[in-house]
Amino acid sequence: MRKSITKITTDIKKQLSEIHILVNQIEKKSTQSIRNIGDWLLATEKLLQDLNLPESSKFSVKRGELTSFIPSDNGNKKKEHIHLAATVLTQAQQDLWETYSIYSEKLENASTLINQLLGVIYQTKEFKYNTNEDFTVFLNRVWTFCSTHEQLRGISAQIVSLINRSDVIIILAEKIDLENL
Repeated sequence: MRKSITKITTDIKKQLSEIHILVNQIEKKSTQSIRNIGDWLLATEKLLQDLNLPESSKFSVKRGELTSFIPSDNGNKKKEHIHLAATVLTQAQQDLWETYSIYSEKLENASTLINQLLGVIYQTKEFKYNTNEDFTVFLNRVWTFCSTHEQLRGISAQIVSLINRSDVIIILAEKIDLENL
């Protein structure tokens, strides 16, 4: 089964939103920030593993780099360790942002194609939403129409090459304007 791109982007965005807290701790030169960055790296690694994304290995390596730090003999050990933690966090943020961007772009491309489909559907006047009808059933009916209609089948195939069917239904639910039907 293909991964849900909407879940991937939502989960990664949530993880990215936690970085500012870690940066605030680094600014305060808190030694707790090193432990918290390690915890964030572990949580990010687990998140990516749960999403079955190979990028999780990057975060285990960064965690290892942070935990195996050996300070120089003639410097401020705390300062060096915090500096390393900030560097590791910067690299981790870049890696996570790149992963997010890849999936976000797929989602955006699929969303654009879905908007095109909806534009055609609005013109056909093929559908009317009945408030007594289950909305998900209605959306599935719209999607089935799109994927079986001779002229819409090509765009529908492009969409499912980018995202899975459940993501299509989620985006349809967000984008459809029932008053235009």
